[in-house]
Amino acid sequence: MQKNEKNIIIVDDHQLFAEGLKRIIEDIPNFTVIDTCNNLEELKLSINKKIPHLIMLDIQMKGFNGFEICELLQKKHPFIKIIMISMFDSNDIIEKCKKVNANGYIAKTTESCIVKDTIINVLNGVNSFVNPNPRNKNEPLVVTNREKEIIELIKKGFNSNEIAKKLAISKFTVDTHRKNILKKLNLSSTAELIGYAFKNFY
Repeated sequence: MQKNEKNIIIVDDHQLFAEGLKRIIEDIPNFTVIDTCNNLEELKLSINKKIPHLIMLDIQMKGFNGFEICELLQKKHPFIKIIMISMFDSNDIIEKCKKVNANGYIAKTTESCIVKDTIINVLNGVNSFVNPNPRNKNEPLVVTNREKEIIELIKKGFNSNEIAKKLAISKFTVDTHRKNILKKLNLSSTAELIGYAFKNFY
């Protein structure tokens, strides 16, 4: 192991996302993902084998409360840094992450360059909570520039695979954006989204 090598564990039960995150992390010099875990038991076993410098912890997994796990980890292993990850981006989630003393937060739709910066900052002792759609709590939800791009491509008839290739992102990221868009606009289907896009400024 190199002197400055940083070891990281990913805890996420979505295999495609975990693999994509691993590629992003290992693109940083001297950063290594030593394990990917699908549940709490796998995480315990992994930590017993080798204590990491950082854990990337999904907030919502089946039978798994990420906030509670973060608190437990902070008590038992206070020197391990923890970045919480979620498919949703909201100020409320960020505040909860801060309350359980997480060191950082990123949404799963966050651009890879920002993910890298966040990880590096946290491992350098600088807490970093990234909200790709910052807003005041009393302001209505608005779509991001990336979401506008995706809406425009959906309107033109592109499917998720085609959008992913066109924007150089994963299909999972596209699908996550689509879910967030529907939620923000209070829509229930792609057909409704297309209708909304033609009626509005898209």
